[in-house]
Amino acid sequence: MSSLSDTTNDIKIENPHLWTLTLFVDDRHIHFMLHNDKEHDSLICRDIEIGKWSDDDERLRAVENTVYDNPLLLNEFKRINVSVDSMQFIFLPPGYGTDEDARRAFDVAFPDASGDFVVSRGNNCRADVAFMLPQGLHQFLRRTFSNATVRLHIETMCSYFRGKTNTSNISKVAAYIRNGRIDVCAYRRGQLQMANTYVCRTNDDAIFYILAVWNMLGLDVRSDEIQLAGDKAVRNAITPRLREYVTYVVPVMVPPAAMRMASDAAKAPLNLLILAI
Repeated sequence: MSSLSDTTNDIKIENPHLWTLTLFVDDRHIHFMLHNDKEHDSLICRDIEIGKWSDDDERLRAVENTVYDNPLLLNEFKRINVSVDSMQFIFLPPGYGTDEDARRAFDVAFPDASGDFVVSRGNNCRADVAFMLPQGLHQFLRRTFSNATVRLHIETMCSYFRGKTNTSNISKVAAYIRNGRIDVCAYRRGQLQMANTYVCRTNDDAIFYILAVWNMLGLDVRSDEIQLAGDKAVRNAITPRLREYVTYVVPVMVPPAAMRMASDAAKAPLNLLILAI
């Protein structure tokens, strides 16, 4: 056991084979959610700090220790979903060559990147995604969590937002605001135009990146939309300011399927809800 404490020992799960575990691993936390499809209001959400680290080796050990210190996460669940955060990724046309072709394209964007190179295909955003994780992290997650598919965080967000715009003629910029970062995805008639993750230290940063993407794509301020999700305080602060420039600035609604997990599912992180359903 590491020096970290077991922060899930108060959670008691009977028959874990009936439950779904959904995980999101970022730089400082493991965010997880548990739910049982057969039980209403079974939703459980928790964040676990993974401790301090200064390089990729220490980060991998911190993630490993955090998982092993919380044996709840090691149960044999019905289904396990895993997403990870990375600032090193590219989107590619669907069916883009071989993984070696994807790596060559990735190296053009990130020539000095090293670690676990991953290519994710067959998602709902109609694009392949190539990304880099710290050395050993991808193998650890796949080995530990019953060979669960490991998805890039922004990839899952793009898949969800694309589904909401697939039949619409309105172009949209969707932003998910979270813990010092903002994921921005843009769609024109249901087709993904761009997606990126930015460091977001202030509300002004969030407004800048959203409007920069909007202007880059030349969207219509009278008919197209900005959709906001994530940190409620930030959303409340930036919505009236964005409406000074764009007529339709609206919140992203909780997926209806999530309401079957819990009546207060709106309080759960949207990225985990999306991954779970």
